[in-house]
Amino acid sequence: MKRVLILAWDFPPYQAIGAARPNSWFVNFKKYGLYPIVVTRHWDGELNFKDAYIRSSQIQETTLVDNEFGTIIKTPYKSGVRDKLILKYGYNRFILFRKIISFFSYAFSHPFSFFSDKKMVYTNALKYIRNNQVDLILATGEPFILHKFAYKLSRKTNTPYMLDYRDGWTTRDDNLKLKGFKRWLNNYFFRRYETTYLKFAHCVVTSNPFELPKIREISPKTTFHNVYNGFVEDEINLGKGTDQLSDCFRIGYAGTIYPYNRVEDFLEGLKLFVTMNPNANFKLMLLGIQSQESQLKRIEDYDSILTPYIESTPRLEKKDLIQWFCKCNSLLIFTNPEIRLLPSKVYEYLPLKRKIIVSVNDESDLKDIMEMTNAGYNCNNAEEIASSVHEMYQEFIETGEVKSKVKNYEQFSRSHQAKSLAQIILKSLS
Repeated sequence: MKRVLILAWDFPPYQAIGAARPNSWFVNFKKYGLYPIVVTRHWDGELNFKDAYIRSSQIQETTLVDNEFGTIIKTPYKSGVRDKLILKYGYNRFILFRKIISFFSYAFSHPFSFFSDKKMVYTNALKYIRNNQVDLILATGEPFILHKFAYKLSRKTNTPYMLDYRDGWTTRDDNLKLKGFKRWLNNYFFRRYETTYLKFAHCVVTSNPFELPKIREISPKTTFHNVYNGFVEDEINLGKGTDQLSDCFRIGYAGTIYPYNRVEDFLEGLKLFVTMNPNANFKLMLLGIQSQESQLKRIEDYDSILTPYIESTPRLEKKDLIQWFCKCNSLLIFTNPEIRLLPSKVYEYLPLKRKIIVSVNDESDLKDIMEMTNAGYNCNNAEEIASSVHEMYQEFIETGEVKSKVKNYEQFSRSHQAKSLAQIILKSLS
């Protein structure tokens, strides 16, 4: 059985979307002919993962755990000066000083690993490879310092390495729009390192097809594959037996709202809908969004006409979140066609069989998935959003529910995508 050492900073019990991808490899690889060894950091499992990310791990020594899926090597994390300032004074003080520290740590960690607060992952991975058989190193980014670690480990141990991109790095749409010094840093400084890591990679995997040709442009001789993110079957099963609520028409949303998301398009469409239906029995459910204070305020302050229709909740446990998705009659995705990032939330929505409304059509991978699965509405503007909401609302008034005709979604399970990656790895090593 081929042995794959996986470098992954985000990993359970840390509750972030980035942790789900390497975890799906860990729990599935063995049944597809690969033995996984994950090198990560100790995570203490707090729900407030903003603080969990910067707080020193409770365990300050490296531990190795073997279980039925493979091996996990957990390295200690020690809060740096920036982290300690946040933990002591909060996020609103010493902002400029913290930004300077972050910049130096991020920029100089590529030429000098000493500056990286994640260097223990490299140290312990190297120790493991020198004492155990490893056939391939697989580094998933972000953080992209792990790509450097894979490159260095390969040079020191003569082990091939594969790079995984959950999103793009210097080729990401928002990074390509940077100006001034930030543009120089992205297009010349960081790209120099990215190009080096790509050049010597055994092969490269992306989760978003539209990123692949952009990365290929800076490393045309590298072999590329696409492996999607997906949904976890066990998590989806948490919603079994939970039906749509019929007392009120609800559109649900959960996940990070970014400043560049076209939120206002949706709110304007909602305003048009409310204007057409002034007595609508309707709620926009913002699930787990109360921790995103600025984005919640952005929505609540948009127009007072919408205020009675907006509800928000604090962060929810996974089971409660999935069950709320099931209670809603429709589910919402925010995007931006000018900054194309394929929202992982779509994979979670699909198997729950609730009609999806996208604000707005990204004319890219999300559009392809929506059309491939017949998942719902790809709206281009406020008028189309209002029309889609009105159509679903009429169905709800008549039947007490909104039916979905979603299809072909099974291919987007994490297990299926892990199998695809395992096949790519085995073929490349044969």
